[in-house]
Amino acid sequence: MKKHPLILVYITLLPLLLFSSCSDEPKRIPDTLPDVHGYIGSIKRTANNNDAAKAVVMVKAMEGLEADYPDASIRIDEDTKIEDMNGKSLKLEQLREGHEIQAWFEGDVLESMPVQGYAKAIRVIY
Repeated sequence: MKKHPLILVYITLLPLLLFSSCSDEPKRIPDTLPDVHGYIGSIKRTANNNDAAKAVVMVKAMEGLEADYPDASIRIDEDTKIEDMNGKSLKLEQLREGHEIQAWFEGDVLESMPVQGYAKAIRVIY
C-alpha cells in the first residue's frame, strides 16, 4: 500500500486552518467619526431573553454637532459594543433617555427619516 505524504500534510494543516479562521476578535469602538451623535430620546425594549437584551433607541441630533445623520432609529442587541467615554463596557440596561451618545452603524442603513440601522458600537458621553 502506497502512502500519500500530501494527505498527511492536509490532515496536519486542516485543524490549524479551521481554528485560525474562527478568531474571536474583541469588539471595539471604530476609530472613525460616528454616524450619529446626539441624545437618547426614547428606548423601546424589544426582547429580554436572559442576557440577549434587544432594543430600539431613538437618537435626536444635538445642535452644533456634526454627524452623518441628524436623527436615527438604532437597533441594539447583544453584539453591539457599548462603552462609556473612558472605555468601560456598559450594558443595554444602563442606557437612559437623555444620555449623549455617539453611534456607528453596521452594514446598510434604511435612509428614511429618521435613518434606521443596526448599531455596531455606541459610546455614552456623561
